[in-house]
Amino acid sequence: MTRVPRLTASLVALGLGLVAAGCAGNDPLAAGEPGEVDTTLTIGSQGFAESDILAYVYGLVLADHGYEVDYQLGIGAREIFIPALRDGSIDLIADYSGNLLRAADPDATASTPEDVSAALPQALEPLGLAVLDVAPAEDADALVVTAEFAERHGLTSIGDLAPIAGELTIGSNTEFETRSYGRPGLADVYGVEGWTFLPIDDFGGPATLDALRTGRIQVADIFTTNPALQDGDLVVLDDPERLIAAQNIVPLLSEALLTDDLAGVLNPVSAQLTTADLTALNAVAAGPDKPSPEHIARDWLVENDLLEH
Repeated sequence: MTRVPRLTASLVALGLGLVAAGCAGNDPLAAGEPGEVDTTLTIGSQGFAESDILAYVYGLVLADHGYEVDYQLGIGAREIFIPALRDGSIDLIADYSGNLLRAADPDATASTPEDVSAALPQALEPLGLAVLDVAPAEDADALVVTAEFAERHGLTSIGDLAPIAGELTIGSNTEFETRSYGRPGLADVYGVEGWTFLPIDDFGGPATLDALRTGRIQVADIFTTNPALQDGDLVVLDDPERLIAAQNIVPLLSEALLTDDLAGVLNPVSAQLTTADLTALNAVAAGPDKPSPEHIARDWLVENDLLEH
């Protein structure tokens, strides 16, 4: 039976855009000229600190095992890097399991780490993509309010937002509004409807935090490994219905590049990567010294005996 790729409209449009741009010769992610043989693995990142660090975590280990490695940092969201993987502009990127599953199969309902991990290979096969082992480390989207706002309105879970939804402004990256855990899911699962959306494209970073703490927004989508969540002035709202699926770190690559050797190099890295590690790495990145992502990744790899040279 012929398999038909299951891409969302935005992925199809962006994929076509990348191909067209490559033909025009002005795509910064474009592959080499026809006939060229490129033996370098290009590792991508999504354009925020954690993603940059993970690119080097996997890339440095590959280089240590004799692979030629290049980096294409700051590509952007999944709607861009999935087409880039499919056309060979990049070869591997660290992604987040639940959101990846929903991008590949919008009808997917898996939400636990185990179920999401089990569903991924089949969902990705029609796209010509594959994943390596899923890491224990998880960095999920979370809906966050200030502690003062939570106390004033008696908020502990996402569903508690429903009675005041019409008064809320939610801040997040642009794509949040239409994702399964954005406007559609909030309405269907928790009855949270009528809120205003403010796009803030820094992946829950300083601009989002400032907007939340100053009251420009009342709810923010912030990643759970953001060290700011440890400060005590913010509250992560519970998600008892698992609207937001498990988001474990997983290396995503073209199926054509998947080999036993590559898996043997990178799976042990993922096996040692924990949520506590991710949070600590992000704290170092946000600290006053501002070390490079490569430096942060190398230090973690050395501490965990994952670099041989």
